[in-house]
Amino acid sequence: MDNKERSDVETNDLESPEEPNEQQQNDTGSNNIDKNPNVFELIMSKITETFKGLVSSSPPRSGAAGVSRLYAGASVMFLGQPYPSTSDIKFLDDFESRPWITYRHSFPPIQPSSYTSDVGWGCMLRSGQMMLANAFIYHYLGRSWRRSQLRLDRNSWNSYVKILSWFADSNTSPYSIHRVALMGRQFDKEIGEWFGPSTISQVLKVLVQHHKETDLNIHVASDGVIYRTDLTSIWAKDGDPTQSPSPVSVLILIPLRLGLDQLNPVYFPALQSCFEIPQCVGIAGGKPNHSLFFVGVESDKLVFLDPHHLRPTVEVKDMASYTPEDLDSYHCPSARLAPIASVDPSLVIGFYCKNEEEFDELCARCQTISQGKTPLFTIAESPPNYEESVDVVSDDEF
Repeated sequence: MDNKERSDVETNDLESPEEPNEQQQNDTGSNNIDKNPNVFELIMSKITETFKGLVSSSPPRSGAAGVSRLYAGASVMFLGQPYPSTSDIKFLDDFESRPWITYRHSFPPIQPSSYTSDVGWGCMLRSGQMMLANAFIYHYLGRSWRRSQLRLDRNSWNSYVKILSWFADSNTSPYSIHRVALMGRQFDKEIGEWFGPSTISQVLKVLVQHHKETDLNIHVASDGVIYRTDLTSIWAKDGDPTQSPSPVSVLILIPLRLGLDQLNPVYFPALQSCFEIPQCVGIAGGKPNHSLFFVGVESDKLVFLDPHHLRPTVEVKDMASYTPEDLDSYHCPSARLAPIASVDPSLVIGFYCKNEEEFDELCARCQTISQGKTPLFTIAESPPNYEESVDVVSDDEF
C-alpha cells in the first residue's frame, strides 16, 4: 500500500455496517430470548452464515462506497501523542501498531455451546480484547514501540507475537473469545450474549488474575470513582503502605454511563481530553450490537478501530510459524473517525500505569486538564467510612 492510500481517513456515523437484529440489552438487563439451547444455537448458527456476506470481511479502504473523505488537516491527539494530521506518516505508523481484534469465524466451538463465530454478539468482547492487548503492548514493549521496528529487534518480535497469541480464538488462549465468553457466565451472561462495559471490565480483571504468565494487574473503578488508597495498596508490599513500593503495573478500567440514550454533550470536552493523557490505552464502548474501540480525537471526531469485520480465525501455532498474513490481520491499515455526538453513552475508559509514579502523574494530569469541564469520573483519597462523621473534602474530578 503506498503512502497516498494509507493517508486517507474514513468517517463513520456509527450506524454501519449494520448488525444482525437481536434482542438489545444492557449490563443489568435480562435476556428475554427463549433459551432453548439447541434451538437458540441453531438459529444463531444460521444467522452467522447469513451475515458472513453482509458484515465487512476486509479492512476499511480509502474511498469506500458510501463513506465520505475527511480533510485531514486538523491536529490529532492519539493515545497521549500529538500529531499534525491523520495523514502524518508518524501517526500512521503509530495507528497501525495498535492491535485490531475483530469478528472471526470457523474457530473451535465455545463449549458447551456450538458457536464457531462471534458475529452479531462479540463486538464489546472484541473491543475489550483490543484495550487489554494495547495495555500489554505498553507493558511489555512500551508506548513508543512500533510494528515497523519488528525486523530490527528479535526480542520485541517474540513479545509481540506472544501477546497476539494470547488473544487467539482457542480454548487454550488466556484471553480468547472462548475464555471471555465463558467467564461472562460468572457474571450472568450466557455465551452469545452481548456484554456491557461493567461486565467486560470485571471479566478481564478475573482473566488477568488467573493468568500466571503476566504481572499486570487490573483495577476496576466502580461507580465512576478512583480511590487512591485502592491503587496505592496494590503497590505496597504485603499491603503495608510503610514498605517500599513493589514493581507492579496496573490497568485501571472505569466503566461509565454518560447519558441516557445519547452521550450528554456536557461530557464532550472531558472525553476528548482523555486522549491527551499518556496513560490512556483507549475507550471501549457502544450500544448493543455496535461497540467500537476509540483511540484518538481530531476536532469533534473520534478515531476508532472497528471490530465489525469478519475474517477467518488464525490458528494457534508455534511463534515461528505465524505468517505475515496472520499478523497483518491483527492491524488496521487506515483510520476511521466518528462524530463524538454519535458515540453511545455506555463505555469503559482504560489507563495503564507502569508504576506508582505514573499513577500520581495520571491523577495530576486529570486534575489539570479537567479545569472548566464536566468531570467524567472522580479521583478521591479513600472510600468513605460511613461509621464515622463525614467531613467535606476536596476531591479531584475529571
